[in-house]
Amino acid sequence: MKKYLFIILAIFIISSNLEAQCKRGEQLRITNDVEIKVVDCREATRLIYNEGWYPYSVEYEQEDRCPELSSSSAEYYRSSNWELSAQSYSQLMELKCDQWNSDWVNVDDVYLYWSIALQNLGKFEESEKVLTKGLNELPENTTLMTRLAYAYKKQGKIDEMIIEYERLMDSGSDDIDSLRDLASAYGKQGRVDEQISVLKKILNIDPNNSSVQSELARVYEDSGEDPLEIFKARFEDNPENASYAVEYSEKLISNGDTDDAIDVLENTLSYNRDNSMVYMSLSKAYNENADFEEAIEILEELFKLDKNNFRVALLISINSIEIDDFESAYEWGQKSMKISRNNAESLAHMGNLYYKSMQTCRGDNFSRSDKIVASLAHEYFVKAENKGNSKYFKQKNWLEENEVLFSYADWFMTDKDIQASGKVFPSGKCYDWVSESLAKQSDW
Repeated sequence: MKKYLFIILAIFIISSNLEAQCKRGEQLRITNDVEIKVVDCREATRLIYNEGWYPYSVEYEQEDRCPELSSSSAEYYRSSNWELSAQSYSQLMELKCDQWNSDWVNVDDVYLYWSIALQNLGKFEESEKVLTKGLNELPENTTLMTRLAYAYKKQGKIDEMIIEYERLMDSGSDDIDSLRDLASAYGKQGRVDEQISVLKKILNIDPNNSSVQSELARVYEDSGEDPLEIFKARFEDNPENASYAVEYSEKLISNGDTDDAIDVLENTLSYNRDNSMVYMSLSKAYNENADFEEAIEILEELFKLDKNNFRVALLISINSIEIDDFESAYEWGQKSMKISRNNAESLAHMGNLYYKSMQTCRGDNFSRSDKIVASLAHEYFVKAENKGNSKYFKQKNWLEENEVLFSYADWFMTDKDIQASGKVFPSGKCYDWVSESLAKQSDW
């Protein structure tokens, strides 16, 4: 009798629970500890009463699946299996595993890694939805803000991206990459004052960020402001930094303050005796200031450090021409050609060296020697042009149009012994440095 009463009581309890679980026409999740299935309420009632099934609640499913999903989602993420990782994180949140046990499932991590998995799949719109939901639950999470801004950026939603980055900035974030994105977005929208404000904020965080300093200076220049003070402050804070000194000196030169630029570079050179960039900038500054001998001296020091740099030899020759030291210019021009294996730039320079010396030495009437040197210049211009360098085409055309080249008539007037040698040299004190000869042409 007692056993019968117990069975009646059990059926009553199950019936009551079942009625609470579902109503006619609804579906119920049930299990027999082997499988789980979802059936309508009538079928669920039959299986529960007759075959030992029982209602399978969300709590049961959380106990069974949340630990597995938590482990597998993390493993998929570590192995960069973004598809399965995203699916696992989705199921975690669908089951509300974060509410089941926060020790097993950290909701901050789930939203972050879920969104990253989606972004790695290129699903930025889905990632946006995940992050928006996450920020509704975790409104102060700056990492999710950063990810959401990135999702907006990849979708081209610039206005939304700016709003998210502004929220991030207001939160006190010091994420430099995000702030640079915000500054760039302001710049594209022409919001220069806000762009400058953000760039300054970055420099408050990282005062020695040279790329941001350069960007800020560029923005100032584009807006018509003088950025010189930015370069000056950066240099004075780091006087041994060669890059800062060179950049500051270039700005000084462009402002006409060449003497100040020289002082800056001379000071920096004391810290950077092996830095070719400083030597080159200093020689340029001396050249700009018409201190050609000083420029030559600096370049000669640089050549000692880098004897395979044809351009250094070329620059020494160029500065030597400026002081009419054609002998030295010729010597360094020859070195430049040897190092560069007669490249077009060195050939063109040698043509200009002969051209400049001829223009300096000639009188009103062109002498035989003037014409020889003019022809040597022309030969080098043609060689350089054949290699693609037409830098001195105006000088070449001038030589051709003014009948100053050595011709058959000039050759005919030379001595028999010169004609027999097949070549002619210039003479006179002004050309005593010339060691090259002009060869007899085939039509002479």
